[in-house]
Amino acid sequence: MRVASVDAQGRVENRYPSTAPVSGAEPVVPWAVYLTDARGRFRLLGFDLDAKAGPVESDLARLRQLLGRAGVPHVVCRSGPGGGRHVWAAVGEPVPAPVVARLARGLRQLLPSLDVSALLNPATGALRPPGAPHRLGGRSEILAGDVSALLSPTAGVHAVLTLAGLVGDPPPRSTATTDGAMPVGRDEHGHPHLLGDRRPLPPAAQAALTSPLPAEADASRVLFTVLCGAARARWRRADLDVHVAAAAGLEHVRTRRHGPLRVARDQRVQREVLDRNWRRAVAWIAAHPTDPTDTAGADPTWLPRCTAVTDAVAGVQRRADASPGRWATGGGPADRRVLDVLCLLQLDAVRPDGVEADIRRLSQLTGLGRDTARIALLRLAADGWIVQVRPAEGVHAAHWTIHTSPPTLSTPEVTSGRSQADTRPDRHLPLDVPAARNAWRSHLRHRTTAVAHDVFTANHGLAHHCARTYQALTTAEESPRILADRLGYTLPRTLAYLERLHRHRLARTDPAGHWLRPGRDQRDAAATAIGAAGVLAARTVRHETERTAWAWWLDELAWRRLSPARRRRTPGADQAALPLPELPAPRRRHGPHPVHRGRADYAAALAHLRNELHRQAS
Repeated sequence: MRVASVDAQGRVENRYPSTAPVSGAEPVVPWAVYLTDARGRFRLLGFDLDAKAGPVESDLARLRQLLGRAGVPHVVCRSGPGGGRHVWAAVGEPVPAPVVARLARGLRQLLPSLDVSALLNPATGALRPPGAPHRLGGRSEILAGDVSALLSPTAGVHAVLTLAGLVGDPPPRSTATTDGAMPVGRDEHGHPHLLGDRRPLPPAAQAALTSPLPAEADASRVLFTVLCGAARARWRRADLDVHVAAAAGLEHVRTRRHGPLRVARDQRVQREVLDRNWRRAVAWIAAHPTDPTDTAGADPTWLPRCTAVTDAVAGVQRRADASPGRWATGGGPADRRVLDVLCLLQLDAVRPDGVEADIRRLSQLTGLGRDTARIALLRLAADGWIVQVRPAEGVHAAHWTIHTSPPTLSTPEVTSGRSQADTRPDRHLPLDVPAARNAWRSHLRHRTTAVAHDVFTANHGLAHHCARTYQALTTAEESPRILADRLGYTLPRTLAYLERLHRHRLARTDPAGHWLRPGRDQRDAAATAIGAAGVLAARTVRHETERTAWAWWLDELAWRRLSPARRRRTPGADQAALPLPELPAPRRRHGPHPVHRGRADYAAALAHLRNELHRQAS
């Protein structure tokens, strides 16, 4: 393990230059454990969420959702008094460093607060484990999860590959991408930036850049303020170089705290600090637009599209909330989950004309089975909630759009029985459209992630009506009658679902007989107790395998159409990329697609892909 250094005045520094054996006595100063073994292969995954860099709580929720869907047990710790979080996972077999590096780079695009330096450093990457002291006081404290998951790991390489498949590939270094609502490009050095013409710094960022820094100021927070303003103003990373030498707001780049003083960093470390924080700032601003001109300046169609989508979502959600009985039928909960996810997909894509809705993707986002999601789509279309605007073709799934008439940006009034935990956006003016869109996204993610869990699967778990009842509970007390009215169930039926949730510690009552969610999330423990843990992760792997088999066959057909000369120039299997799900050109990796009597042999293809996954995991 690595041990923190102490300066001449006895102050603990945020550096870990020395090592000590883990078999010895515990150091009295902060200490960290390596994530890799002696051969540089990862045995631990440590995700460091920094409160100074981004929204820790929302990033934590998103990370835990991904880990849960991949079937990776994990432990959440309060890292120290600063508000940061450490999420730990252990693997029972070594994971190659390139696989973890690719995972880390993909997660960095999704989680602005994530510091990936330890995950990108197989040689010396380390993190303070649960129970290790913090230099500012206190210890790393476990908030959620069972430490036995770290001592006796059950996840393997297969689970990490599944997690990487859920996260997706990091964006190409030289092409423009879209992160959230705001277009993001890459300069010639691979640094991200928001697309559009450069503007003057916002007043707050300009003041942070030029104002003298008080001795007690948090230099890293001031730096992040400057960089967020620069990112919003469409600066490039290179535009900051002229300010590094003297600008007060970039003090954290030039120096680090050393007791009451600050010690200079060398130029290499300065570049690393600036690059790392610039990436975080761009990701944060791209994912959290608050000014309509942020997106309209780069894309004049964005604000009208955003208005149309937010109108449609607000309208259809109001109709849905006003019709609780529609979702209380046998397939009603599944229909509402699919409707919510379609709304979320359209908000994410800012596409009022519809989004591609692959059945397997809907299955993974909703926690429903593939056929259940497909039938829910058909029922919603038959009832006029959604419209198919383009049929499936080739590798592309059908495109769907939500249908509401007339559209409105306002939302239904919250009744007196609604708890303060209601996250639906309030009424808003047109200029607040981006904020309303973000509020709807947050509300729908909260609804979706609450029920897309192993414990609520149909065949192994508590099923869809219990899930819908759990979804309606909050951390504020609700009477059974109010819950029954909101859900569209009879009072006895509502009480039956609540009692079932209560038996599995997913609901509790107060002395007055009101119901609420427990303060601590018990879904993982309940799923394990009823034998449902891992169902969604296994389903995800099955879907990814089926997608790969279909892409493999299409690639085979494309290869057969090539001329003999072009076939000879096709790269061989030894040139394949890392073994992650959904990589392009599967024929280069797997060879010719199995055929039987001139037709695609999907059974043989699926068997081959499953065997390959087993080999990777062994």
